Amino acid sequence: MPFDFSQLAPLLWTMGGMVAVFAFIAVFSDSASINGIKSRQVGDGQHGTARWATKKEMENAYLHLPFLPEQWRAGKHLPEKPGLVVGSIPRGKHTTALIDTGDVHCLMIGASGVGKTAHYLYPNLEYACASGISFLVTDTKGDVYRNYGAIAKECYGCRVSVIELRNPTRSDGANMLHLISKYADQYHAHPDDLRARAKMEKYAKIC
Repeated sequence: MPFDFSQLAPLLWTMGGMVAVFAFIAVFSDSASINGIKSRQVGDGQHGTARWATKKEMENAYLHLPFLPEQWRAGKHLPEKPGLVVGSIPRGKHTTALIDTGDVHCLMIGASGVGKTAHYLYPNLEYACASGISFLVTDTKGDVYRNYGAIAKECYGCRVSVIELRNPTRSDGANMLHLISKYADQYHAHPDDLRARAKMEKYAKIC
């Protein structure tokens, strides 16, 4: 049966209209954003009470502090309150960090390559160094030490120690018996020095 070309034009118009409608929905729809998730309470909490925090609640819960690593490394405008950097608000060339100053724990979960180290760990290390917090980092690939070891030492005066489990001889050492030997020698040289004896016994108990 020969094809009737007179029906081709309406078919093309119909297909073009459908494509235009789908394109309009894809461009102007907010379905891909979490802003489209409405905060509706269901029941009386039997299905859970977790929800997204409002902007007002985040303003009250977190310390808003300008994130200024260049000035911090120069010893200027150092933050006084320790805490965790849990978010940020970019405004042009400036960034405001959201700091949780409470005694809390934070779990960061993400697939490989999403930015757990570069976009979360590094800002927290910068803030920890600037505010004077001691911290321990597991660094299986050595990237954290290569990227932030020198910054912590030279810019913030931190003492950086490395425990190398693959090659323990390359680790930074700490002789726990040194202080015992030091104060034991002082006490034997001066038996009336009770302070030296007390320190010797103190460090012996620690070891």
